[in-house]
Amino acid sequence: MKVLVTGGSGFIGSHIVDRLLSDGHEVTVFDLWESEDGKAHHDNPNYTFQKGSVLDDDLVSENMKGKTHLIHLAAVLGTSETITTYDVEQVALTNVVGTVKMFKHARDNGLKRVCVPTTPDVPWINPYKITKAAVEKFAELFSNDYGIEVVALKLPTILMNHLKGESLPVYGNGDQKSEYIFVGDVVESFIRALESDKDLGGEIIHVGRGENSSVNDIIDAVESTWDTKINREYVDMRPGEVHVEIALDPTKLKELLDYELQWDLESGLKETFG
Repeated sequence: MKVLVTGGSGFIGSHIVDRLLSDGHEVTVFDLWESEDGKAHHDNPNYTFQKGSVLDDDLVSENMKGKTHLIHLAAVLGTSETITTYDVEQVALTNVVGTVKMFKHARDNGLKRVCVPTTPDVPWINPYKITKAAVEKFAELFSNDYGIEVVALKLPTILMNHLKGESLPVYGNGDQKSEYIFVGDVVESFIRALESDKDLGGEIIHVGRGENSSVNDIIDAVESTWDTKINREYVDMRPGEVHVEIALDPTKLKELLDYELQWDLESGLKETFG
């Protein structure tokens, strides 16, 4: 495959790029910055980095030529951040208009498939969640009416090591629940979605196992596994968020991608925190 990965310098993108290159595919990372992980591939002839914005039609079109697949990860991220830090118009432009541009260029250049991440269905009203909901609808629209196969992978919370100091901020009372998964399962799901010989156009595939844990549960598990004490700093819920319980239905993951998550919470935590 010849794969264009927008947002390929981010946490998920870097892991997907590593896997694609390891499997022998040609990869072009299209992003506003290049990660250290990306720079480590400079000696690999299958790796190319292009600095640019998804809103730059000419540059996107140029980098789409000759590609067979697109993983579109580029977005303005953050639930509260898209209210408190970023301009709401820029969030909408990048996340919605930018995505539509990518879908159009993929269609015009005859790509076989586009994979894009989306978010769980929660009653949060913030620019990030609103734009990701719109992305799902455009994925269905382009698959049904514009002649390009787009599949959305709905992702829960990805385990990441946020223990940077002596205390950890916990928003609200810590009882809100989400599904937490290891990045290795995300990578495998994207690879299978790229390579599947099934028609996945318009599908929304939940990457999860249908089990959730509270923030307090996660911290308890880390403390127990590493015999350590984490100072929890309870603070107000962030703007644009409310207490929810998130669990994803793994049915389509199994039926369409023949995959079940390989890392449970304990093994995912051990991989993440070392």
